[in-house]
Amino acid sequence: MGRFTTAFLLFASALRAGEPVSADAQLLERTGERVKRFWDQLSSVASTENVLQEKLNPKGKVILNNRVKYDYLITLRWDNGGMLVDESRLQLGQTAKKAPQGTLLTTQGFATLLMVFHPQFQASYAFTMQGAEEAGGRKLQRIGFVARNGAASPAVLAIKNRDYPILWEGTAWVDAQLAIVTRMEAHWKEPPTEIGLQQLSSEVQYAAIPFKGQRDPFWLPTTAKIEVKTEHQHWRNTHEFSGHRLFSVEADSKVEDAKGVDSKTADPKAGAGEGPASAATKH
Repeated sequence: MGRFTTAFLLFASALRAGEPVSADAQLLERTGERVKRFWDQLSSVASTENVLQEKLNPKGKVILNNRVKYDYLITLRWDNGGMLVDESRLQLGQTAKKAPQGTLLTTQGFATLLMVFHPQFQASYAFTMQGAEEAGGRKLQRIGFVARNGAASPAVLAIKNRDYPILWEGTAWVDAQLAIVTRMEAHWKEPPTEIGLQQLSSEVQYAAIPFKGQRDPFWLPTTAKIEVKTEHQHWRNTHEFSGHRLFSVEADSKVEDAKGVDSKTADPKAGAGEGPASAATKH
């Protein structure tokens, strides 16, 4: 398998003026507004990222693993009508032994899975209310989502100069009172058989992170688990984010671009497959 690249694209959508809005539609609209706020917050926060890379055998047993820690920063800005997403990592400390490069998978970009709820992108997905439950003292609404066939995708997988739109399907757990996504699980609904990919899935947990001087906490990703499976290979990576701190000019001088990260502007007017930004690379 070659290099994996995921791009997040935005496409305009709007509710019809004067159309009655149901409680479910109101929740989606409120959640979309929260997602917009999430991006503003995420782009002003740095954190410490601990990554566990694992390779599994056909029985699911870990046969190889590696741990690495980074000073992590994700930035988002708009440029000429497009969205530019860039993840920067600066490795912290020294590894105890030479990392087993060439056999483990490097993943990134999946903390931004929340983009499926962005108000400029919701039209590409069908949403269903799957019932309510309680967790951590919160009343949560489970919202299922599945990509509409033929709709523009917010993510693509690039292999050998060809882009494959990723059709996400999954479930989000939303605090119905605050309209905040607390957890998401998603998988690629129908991976193309010609690329040999049998499974690409992600689970992201979000939590309220308080900051001094801020009235309300920021809801930020704390854990992202990614699993990738082909006919002969199986990888599982776990990203944990902690030590969140507000980004400053001083932090900017300490966080450098990670080798191999390639970010480009996503043009809202472009079709699926245009405007890639690095998301997962196999060494």
